Amino acid sequence: MDIQDAVKRPRLTPLSLTVLGLTLAGPVRADEQEPISIHREELLRHGLEGRPSRKLPELTFKDGEVAPKRAVYGYLPYWTNDLSTIRWSALTHIAWFSVGINADGSAGVKHDWPDTEAVEVAHAAGVKVDLAFTLFDNTAIANLCNSPTARAKAINTMITQMEAGGADGVSIDFEFVNAAAREGFVTLMKELRAELVKRGHPDAEISIAGPAVDWAGGIDLPALLETTDWFFVMGYDYFWSGSNKAGPVGIFRMSDAWQGIASRTETRSIAEFTLELPAERRRKMILGVPYYGREWKTVSGDLGASVLANVGAVMYHEAKADLAKGFAESLWDEGSKTPWYRWQDAGVWHQVYYDDAKSLAAKYEFALAQDLGGVGMWALNFDKPHQELWNLLETTFAEEPTWPVGHRDNPVVVDAFPFKDTQTTVDGPSHYFNFYSCDLEKPEYGREWVYRVDVCQPGTLSATVPDYEDRDPDLHVLGAPTEAACIARGHTAVDVAVKPGRYYVVVDSYVAKGVAQEGEYELTVDFTPEAGSSGCASHLTCDAGDCVCPGAGQTECDGACVDVQTDAAHCGACGEACSEGQTCVAGACTGEPPVEEPPVEEPPVDAGLRAEDGCGCAVPGAVAPRPGGLALAAALVTWMATRRRRSAR
Repeated sequence: MDIQDAVKRPRLTPLSLTVLGLTLAGPVRADEQEPISIHREELLRHGLEGRPSRKLPELTFKDGEVAPKRAVYGYLPYWTNDLSTIRWSALTHIAWFSVGINADGSAGVKHDWPDTEAVEVAHAAGVKVDLAFTLFDNTAIANLCNSPTARAKAINTMITQMEAGGADGVSIDFEFVNAAAREGFVTLMKELRAELVKRGHPDAEISIAGPAVDWAGGIDLPALLETTDWFFVMGYDYFWSGSNKAGPVGIFRMSDAWQGIASRTETRSIAEFTLELPAERRRKMILGVPYYGREWKTVSGDLGASVLANVGAVMYHEAKADLAKGFAESLWDEGSKTPWYRWQDAGVWHQVYYDDAKSLAAKYEFALAQDLGGVGMWALNFDKPHQELWNLLETTFAEEPTWPVGHRDNPVVVDAFPFKDTQTTVDGPSHYFNFYSCDLEKPEYGREWVYRVDVCQPGTLSATVPDYEDRDPDLHVLGAPTEAACIARGHTAVDVAVKPGRYYVVVDSYVAKGVAQEGEYELTVDFTPEAGSSGCASHLTCDAGDCVCPGAGQTECDGACVDVQTDAAHCGACGEACSEGQTCVAGACTGEPPVEEPPVEEPPVDAGLRAEDGCGCAVPGAVAPRPGGLALAAALVTWMATRRRRSAR
């Protein structure tokens, strides 16, 4: 096989970028400077093209088909030529990419927008369409954001173009906003929101394509999210065309193998962004993932080898085609959770790092665990014609997750003291807490275990773990399951005076030089009551600081726990007893008490007499009435009638 032919793909070279007005910087460490984003690179690659003719889908929806429970936000490049391979039912939003904006606020290249076909297909599937506006020059961004005249013109341009194409909202892709434009960018978003409302679009959404790392200091995230709906973290380009080491463009997490090669990852990016936000604002964040990778020529086949040359971006479907041809060795890096492959051609090593269903599953689980608003991808159709990435989206976001025991939303219940537990944070069930308010300088964005402790008297709550050399579980006591509710933090021990209430003990993995110090731990939790205080009676249990009956629906009555819906002695409320013979159903007494009637004595009989039937004949074996027994016979009839009435009740 001719390997050169096998991997021949169009690449954006430094020369072609120069022709298009952009020069790449020379190789640098992955995190030493702001990278040229894949959005910018691909727009330049296709910038001279018109919108192609397309294959359109026949939209049919299956019975029971449901929309994703979180946002699934895909960028749709204008050059996409096949809309039939997109599984529209798995999406909530698309960002049509893109219409350019100039520094004076006027429209730049529109790339044949309006795009009636794409908008109609999306709307038929119930998918919202945001129109993406791009500006890729720091100076131009600052000039626009800091000029009231340019802002007003840009806002008018955006809304007019949105209306012209029937879009539902606006996506702002300014790369990258620097410190000089920080305040002006916030003002632009406020004014854009106000004008949307003024022009009759109160429900129009505004999304921002934000950098994975705010290198330029231009993102005031709390202020931006006051008036915008989504902050799309472009969780890629950690390794880019200018990197001097080969590595994953969307590196998920750090490991020892990547020390000295990169320091920024998706987990760190989200941890640092969420540090700026209250817990509820996390739902406005979208974790963007790459449907592409990158190929380099390298000095060796080793993981993260030094780069000889950047070959270019590799779309998911291209990586699949490479591996199907069999010339490359397929590998998996567990530390960063990344698939990659390598081969030699004429003695020169090639390496490709990309994302597949396995690596994306880890990222999607992380987005849910962090309680983000959803996920998104650059870009739609980079995976065609394969179905596995669509299947993953559907299975992950069709329903809200059910969390295992030990998660923040399903903590381990500490029901007795002293409490002991042995677990490992390597695959801990929770991955939410990043920086605690007790010490915002301590990175704790490894995985964790969460324990719930209820106390009903004042005292001292304590927790301990051993001091390990090869792992670092830290202890935190919280008053609520949020980072802002931290009461105390400790390396190996924590003791805190508490009042009656509910508390959470979190065993979290400290992060040293970007690497989570995960591993097994032994936890002890204890509680020492304050002298002279008293807890719950023996028949009660402690729940969030209150002494309550342990059974569902039970009420404490006369020193015991009863169900007032069914207890005849306490029917509907304590002390409300039913009468004898009645039962308690749904908190009400039912049935009638017995009627008291005087007893009727049976008439005496003579054993020697025989009774006769109605014909006057003797009845064998019967006892005859005494002489003069007409009165006795009448009494007997009355007695039998009384018996029948009683039995009929």
